[in-house]
Amino acid sequence: MTCRAVPLPDSVFALLCVSPDVDKGRRERYAINMVRLSLVVVSALGLVLSVTGCRTEPKRSSRVWQGEKIGEIAPPPKDRPAPPQYLVTVSLDVHVLEMPADNVEQLKAIWQILSATPIRLMSYNAFSENSFRLLYGKTELWPKIQSLLVEADAQPVTTVTLTIADNDKTDLPVAELPIARPINFVGSDLSKQIAHVGSGILTLRLVAQPIPWARGVRKIVGFPAYTVPTSGAIPQLQAQTLRREFYFDAAAFACQMGPGDLLVLGPETYTGERTTLGGLFFNEPADALFFNVHKPKPPQRKPAIRVYILMCTHVGG
Repeated sequence: MTCRAVPLPDSVFALLCVSPDVDKGRRERYAINMVRLSLVVVSALGLVLSVTGCRTEPKRSSRVWQGEKIGEIAPPPKDRPAPPQYLVTVSLDVHVLEMPADNVEQLKAIWQILSATPIRLMSYNAFSENSFRLLYGKTELWPKIQSLLVEADAQPVTTVTLTIADNDKTDLPVAELPIARPINFVGSDLSKQIAHVGSGILTLRLVAQPIPWARGVRKIVGFPAYTVPTSGAIPQLQAQTLRREFYFDAAAFACQMGPGDLLVLGPETYTGERTTLGGLFFNEPADALFFNVHKPKPPQRKPAIRVYILMCTHVGG
């Protein structure tokens, strides 16, 4: 706060400085005049200060509705229904194939025509150490990918269509776990860890998330998860299941996808076991019978690995 000082005139200053050798009568008259003039000066100062005052910074009015929209606060009129809420979903076709484990090196031909650019991982090293590999491509490459898979003696196991609503999740079953067991994996900090889980299933959990600045696409987040299947919608059972779930975030990934995009998920190498996360996820529990009609070889039973192709076919309400 700043105030303006009002200077005294020179005449007033001169009246205040009286010589001591002035006679007594004059001194008394001077004293009386000085008192009167002082009263006048004080009154003038008070009038000036009351008019000008001290300038202070005006207060800014605080608006309680700042940042809010009236439409978000006020309910719709009674004679007009609320605007409809549109449910946006993502449709994914998941192709599951199996191929001889000794042909895992032939997957390199597929990796070479795909890209890792739009994919985000929690940790690339941890993802690879758990024997996971994921690459991105367009559905125009699907015929070429199919041709390379046939050349590697791959054969289809199943194809499922998954529909995921915004901010919702769905599970693709990967491996059954009939009894309690440990699962060895590499954590995001590259340390070796063990998850002790009960009987249940190992799944690929997929979550769809909207992207505010992009229409017609969604961010697809995926990660291996241990869960226990439940029937019904009993809240107590659902809460108990959530407490028992275990998420392997070291093998988590995210990718922006729209119609025409695909992901190929497969093993980095063949580990030949089913005690690790990668072994359970990609290695078949038993040998599979392989027969390629395009090759003059008799059917053979061999250790098998699985490959997953996720194709986005639709995003909309």
